[in-house]
Amino acid sequence: MSVNDFKKTKLWHKEFKNLGYDSKLIFKKAKTKFEILSSLSFFLTIMASEILLNQPIQKKINIIHNNFLYKFISKDSKKVDRVEINSFSFSLFMILQKLFREEDTLEKYAEQIINFSLCHWSKIQKISEKQYLQKKENILKLWNKNKPIVFSKIESSKIDLIILLYKSFEVGIGNKEIIKKNIAVLGFSISKVFKEFRYDVINEFKKKERIIK
Repeated sequence: MSVNDFKKTKLWHKEFKNLGYDSKLIFKKAKTKFEILSSLSFFLTIMASEILLNQPIQKKINIIHNNFLYKFISKDSKKVDRVEINSFSFSLFMILQKLFREEDTLEKYAEQIINFSLCHWSKIQKISEKQYLQKKENILKLWNKNKPIVFSKIESSKIDLIILLYKSFEVGIGNKEIIKKNIAVLGFSISKVFKEFRYDVINEFKKKERIIK
């Protein structure tokens, strides 16, 4: 089923990229439950990726998401792979926490959204089905461990996720002042993404969800 979702996601990109990834056009064209959930997940994936692109220690992990370099660093490939999936996972969890606080009725789709988001991310990263399945296993382990934090409505849980995201970069202990500065900048970049949160996507999803059961 997972591999099938991965293949269907590739087809989703072929079909919907011609719409310029316009949310209104995409949801208007979507006809199935898979298509509307996949469409929602695509935009969540983009927001999660924006957090990664804006994080304060980008230069220290710039080998991540670079498939060309990946094959030349076999010695550290396990760490690179771990940092890659962990950092994406916690970025996605940040977005999901925001999503569920805005619309808690979507919590019932949590695992589907995570799977479809990983499918989109894998497609964008141009990774294989085998790699996708490995990463799915890892992200679900992280999800099962951390979902109480994601579902939490307590404000401090947001801080918990920011710290977990920072730790996922595995940049070492370092100077405490530098760590505090990095976490502060990371928090700022997350706030920036939250300010630009795609409420339009949620609204389009909800309209289509009422039609497609």
